[in-house]
Amino acid sequence: MGTIKTIVADGNEIFRHGLSSILRYADFDVCSEVDNGALILTAFESVQPDLCVLSFEMPEINGIQLANKMIARFPHAKILMLTDSDSDAVLNQFLDSGAQGLLLKSAHRIELIDAATKVSGGDNFLGKQFSHMMTREYMRLAKMRKTKKHVTVREREVLGHLVEGLTSTEIAKKLFISPRTVDKHRTNLLKKLGLKNTPALVRYALENKHLV
Repeated sequence: MGTIKTIVADGNEIFRHGLSSILRYADFDVCSEVDNGALILTAFESVQPDLCVLSFEMPEINGIQLANKMIARFPHAKILMLTDSDSDAVLNQFLDSGAQGLLLKSAHRIELIDAATKVSGGDNFLGKQFSHMMTREYMRLAKMRKTKKHVTVREREVLGHLVEGLTSTEIAKKLFISPRTVDKHRTNLLKKLGLKNTPALVRYALENKHLV
């Protein structure tokens, strides 16, 4: 492949130089190394790189703020973000930032080169750990949607009144059904949702408000 003009930005000198060395070995043209967030935009405007490899944790201005500013000023900027943390907060901030790639700093150099190549070419890239997190979240949401389909309208009504703190008798009067029928709906909800008692059912409803 041809050389890819690249800026590398990280506050740690040893890590920054090591990162640059790996990229240069893979035929990336590292035009600028930046150790301070406040200098990124100036360097980007001067170099007009094909890729910016940017650390989440930067002195002066953090990586997320920089990514937002960079995308605002240079809409076609290609940004690969590196981080020490694989937390949900980091993933969510990245997804809102406009950057195209996210990778752990502990990733293998082969994954780094793959990420840098794809992002510079206009593709999105998530490191393995973040990809697994996205898959788990997708499966969780899919399960929630499936649960919603299997909870009947009447069961949702009963659940809503349970959240309000009403007794079976009070719910029965509101819905014009017998207390025994209310208890039956409650039992069905516990079985469907895999819960043991009414407090757990109420707590689940509060955490999954789409059911109420």
